[in-house]
Amino acid sequence: MAHSPEFIETIVISTRIRLARNFASYPFPKKMDDAQAEDVVYLVGHGLGEFDSVDTFTKYDIKNLTPLQKAQLQEEYLISPALTKSKNGAAFVSKDRTISIMVNEEDHLREQYICKGFDLFKAYERISGIDDALAGMYDFAFDDKLGYLTACPSNLGTGMRASVMMFLPGLVWSGELKKFLPVLKAGGLTVRGSFGEGTGAEGYVYQVSNERTLGVSETDILSEMVRMTMTLCDLEIRARERMLATDEMQIRDRCLRSYGILTNCAVLGWTEFLDRMADVRLGAALGVFEVKDKKRFDEFMDDMRPTAFRINNGLVGESEELCDMLRAETASGALPTLVRVTRRKR
Repeated sequence: MAHSPEFIETIVISTRIRLARNFASYPFPKKMDDAQAEDVVYLVGHGLGEFDSVDTFTKYDIKNLTPLQKAQLQEEYLISPALTKSKNGAAFVSKDRTISIMVNEEDHLREQYICKGFDLFKAYERISGIDDALAGMYDFAFDDKLGYLTACPSNLGTGMRASVMMFLPGLVWSGELKKFLPVLKAGGLTVRGSFGEGTGAEGYVYQVSNERTLGVSETDILSEMVRMTMTLCDLEIRARERMLATDEMQIRDRCLRSYGILTNCAVLGWTEFLDRMADVRLGAALGVFEVKDKKRFDEFMDDMRPTAFRINNGLVGESEELCDMLRAETASGALPTLVRVTRRKR
């Protein structure tokens, strides 16, 4: 199942490692009073500022953020929906916005690192460096038998969630994704929507992550994640091949029609944009389109998200109708510079 990095990039969008930690001398967040919660935020901020690191962090006090600011941080996967409801919550975000330390969510700390593409071991090494530095300053709640102690028993042990965001249109088309879920579960993994538990998939994008954290090591989890991700990549590639063999003209027509709408419509809502761009992404994976610059393409997708689009285009407080009109104008101008239609070989 050896596939080129370029092919894997059409399937694995991003990688994330998240570590749950708690201070030994404080009760879990739901049992803390306001003073204790403020102490925890201070300790995390002080710790991040003390150790020698290439990272500088911006602090976000959740109670001081506007709904729009919270939504933007959520869109970037830097904070969770649960943190937005924490009256004493905070987040420390690195300058390059790849590292986020959420404070006073379900646990005292949720440390995470996100990177584009597929590199679980790099992601783990990156965030564990920060975790080790904080552990060198503070005592984390740890039991020799149970491992790291967490508010939810499902995180006991390593306290680690490793996840990859995968674009799986072939497996959805074939119905194989649903059939493969028991295999993933047997390996201690699960499949969720784009924004985690309780959310739906956006444009065939799913989050695959480990469920098992107790009785296994970090290396065990990472190795199993790599194995299952490669298995899913192999299944997805085969499903795409069958798509082309079975419905090539219909699929090509669907992808081109979506591209035509995106580049010629006058009004474009976020949901329709997402659905049409899923077809464009599928077309790029199947050779209907050539993506000229993958980094710019990914940035375009991120910038078109509802909150980011409003903020970046000075549309805060404006109507959805105006946003939809400008989204259509933006898409029609940007897409031809990012994607080239490839001619079908006769």
